[in-house]
Amino acid sequence: MVTNLLIIISIIIIVIVLTIVLRRYKKKPRGKTWYIDALHMILDGKKDEALENLKRAVKEDTENIMAYIKLGDIYRDKGYPIRAAKIHRNLLLRSELNDTQIGTILQHLVLDYHAMESLDKAIEMAERLVHRTKKTLDNQKLLLSLYEERGDWDKALIYRQSTNKWMKKQDQNILALYKVQSGMNFIKKKAEREGRIRFREATKLDKKCIPAYLYWGDSYRRESRNEDAYKIWKEFTVKNPDWAHLAFDRLKEVLFDLGCYGDMEAIYQQIIQKKPKNAMAYIHLAELYKKQGKLDDAFAICHTIVNHYPDSLRGHTIMIQILQQQKKENEALSEALKILNQEIENRMSFRCNQCGLHSEVPLWHCPQCHQWDTFLSEKKQ
Repeated sequence: MVTNLLIIISIIIIVIVLTIVLRRYKKKPRGKTWYIDALHMILDGKKDEALENLKRAVKEDTENIMAYIKLGDIYRDKGYPIRAAKIHRNLLLRSELNDTQIGTILQHLVLDYHAMESLDKAIEMAERLVHRTKKTLDNQKLLLSLYEERGDWDKALIYRQSTNKWMKKQDQNILALYKVQSGMNFIKKKAEREGRIRFREATKLDKKCIPAYLYWGDSYRRESRNEDAYKIWKEFTVKNPDWAHLAFDRLKEVLFDLGCYGDMEAIYQQIIQKKPKNAMAYIHLAELYKKQGKLDDAFAICHTIVNHYPDSLRGHTIMIQILQQQKKENEALSEALKILNQEIENRMSFRCNQCGLHSEVPLWHCPQCHQWDTFLSEKKQ
């Protein structure tokens, strides 16, 4: 009897042990299966089904860190970034995480907070990420983009210099534009002197930094320092003859206030001498001669303009005005008909060579693709 009892008890124990082992055996692979199935569903764009599978996966396998990360990502993609951040943030509380896992979680938290429009928190996570992974260039670029978005141009400059060093890249023109943006931040705060310091630093980084000269002179003008403004804009036309027309109206205004409006002729002539194909310099010189009553000289320049640039609406217009002043109505009418027949507008526009965005004014930081110094001038048809 005793022997039979022992045998029965042994059998019962074996059954219980086998049952536990089989349950564990079935449970563990099933958790992995849910996760793998979810990954396939994500690739197929079936996020709702993937979400349910990931929920099952983390329920059955609480050690699957990537399953939690993917779960949070789907919540963020579905418009619930707060829930995503909570899932990812809770993962950081685990003590058994390795450096790679912590870095991955921080990357996803950056995306969560950015989706929440909590830029400061996104930057905080990115700074932690870069501190842990100093040799990872992509993380530095991520932090750099966030500094740009926040308008923290001084820190952005530091990180761009760092990434440039790693990439063995020189882009002084972009660094100069960072200085310009930093200067504009000070200008908005009414700190004109601090702004000008940044503009001057920009010209040291890039001697042809267009907005630095323009905004530098504008700052002097706001303080009625007309001679200083004239000096800066004059220097700009010398160093940037191709873009000198951006300063023409500024120079005309400041020279008028200084009582030296006639000096514009020398500026135009200097630019034409350096860049004989600069149509804008010819046009402005023709307009100046017309205002001074030198109609023959103005007409001769207009003739040069329309010969070299037959689609120049402004050149034709000045010529028509001169012909009217000279009482040559038939010739003026003939010239007007030429313009109508050509049906060409010679307004200058600007296009981003990265994303194709068009702008009526030159931009140095594309608001659409966020690239730097990508705008090219073109004729607007």
